[in-house]
Amino acid sequence: MNFPSRILPAFLLILAVCLSSCKEDVSSIYSSKNRVQCGFNVVSYAELIHCIDNYGQFSSIRQSGNKIIMSSPVSTNSYDFDAVSARSFYFGLGGLIVGTPNLSSDGNPYRCYDLACPNCDRASYRLNVSDNGRASCSHCGITYDLNNDGVIIDRGNSNFDSPRVLYRYRISYNGSMIHMYN
Repeated sequence: MNFPSRILPAFLLILAVCLSSCKEDVSSIYSSKNRVQCGFNVVSYAELIHCIDNYGQFSSIRQSGNKIIMSSPVSTNSYDFDAVSARSFYFGLGGLIVGTPNLSSDGNPYRCYDLACPNCDRASYRLNVSDNGRASCSHCGITYDLNNDGVIIDRGNSNFDSPRVLYRYRISYNGSMIHMYN
């Protein structure tokens, strides 16, 4: 191909921009909108043990006064939360959804999402987490696939032009302690 000398630099610049835009920005999948900072000894919580040890299962964690409410397909329990911990733990907008998806797209076998619907964007619009790896908002009707990075699988009765996927947070697990943070 023979390009005129004035067109070649422009063509190379456009090509470089196109190739660099194909590179995935992993940092953009994680949310910093709501503060998340907490950790739990997994052995102490039946709900966390269940969701960490079983693919496709998720547990919800939320604070209610001086209690932590954890729910999973096997149980729901309320745990005491001392005043010191209550001031140093942060659970996002509406709480957290923690679990192990059926497949992992990024090498980390665990996921952490916000329990509040990101489209309704209020702590009071918490998602209903089902045992089939889905979470739905009773306010707008949107259903999210927790096994597929929180993507929308049903828009329900929502009228959002461009609904967003779930807010996602970083998570690490070392065999006994699980930490969620941003």
